[in-house]
Amino acid sequence: MIAGTTRLVGLIGDPVAPSLSPQMQNAAFRELGLDWVYVPLHVKPAALADAFRGLPALGFTGANVTIPHKLAACELCDELSKVAGRARSVNTVVVREDGTLYGTSTDGFAVTSAVEPEGADVLLLGAGGAAQALAAAFVDVGIASLSISSAERSEELAAFVRALDPELEVRELDWPPSGEAMKIIVNATPIKDELPVPPRADQLVVDLAYKPDGSPTALIAAAHRAGCLTVVDGLEVLVRQGAAAFEHWTGIEAPIEVMRSAIRPKGLSR
Repeated sequence: MIAGTTRLVGLIGDPVAPSLSPQMQNAAFRELGLDWVYVPLHVKPAALADAFRGLPALGFTGANVTIPHKLAACELCDELSKVAGRARSVNTVVVREDGTLYGTSTDGFAVTSAVEPEGADVLLLGAGGAAQALAAAFVDVGIASLSISSAERSEELAAFVRALDPELEVRELDWPPSGEAMKIIVNATPIKDELPVPPRADQLVVDLAYKPDGSPTALIAAAHRAGCLTVVDGLEVLVRQGAAAFEHWTGIEAPIEVMRSAIRPKGLSR
């Protein structure tokens, strides 16, 4: 039951209806007996600044930020974490007691905690806010090379990565790309029903995209068929970034298994 004492957390994006974050985060709040609620907030780009200013005014404790606002959110926070400042991407906002907004990103951690990218050749599909956060995280863990393929903004992201690490080999590939020479393939686009690149058995595959019904995306299905070494689907990435965000807001260890169970259909493998 929502009451006057209930603490509010929002999901700011366009669109937000397909997101499983409210289902997952509210399950975590219930599990720990917290009088908190997580609500979707459909915000168009033109209204983003107003939405951020409204968070403290409306009594929100925090928010997640999703497509297409992660890059623009950096400019609307009063302070950025080291991770968000380096990535120039924000997916988690904490509203402090004085009303200021602290921005951070849990996207990179969600992926680098699920696979071991150090020393690997990585193919990154997409060049939006999540992709930029992942690229910065990959640089920081010491990948061998980064190839970027996107229908738009690939040159801008490549320049961003080169500025972070001038010594790193960074390539821009046409779309759709070839992933044959890569050890890790990461899809940071919204593509779910088409196969952007066919995986091989000796590769590790991560897909940030997911379907609300929990069925595998085309990339995840192909990775399982190929017998890939590691397959991390979008539901697992969502859980990992969501658990980290939960801990930023509450200061409490997230009930990660409860969060997984809340969004993953029974019997569906990771």
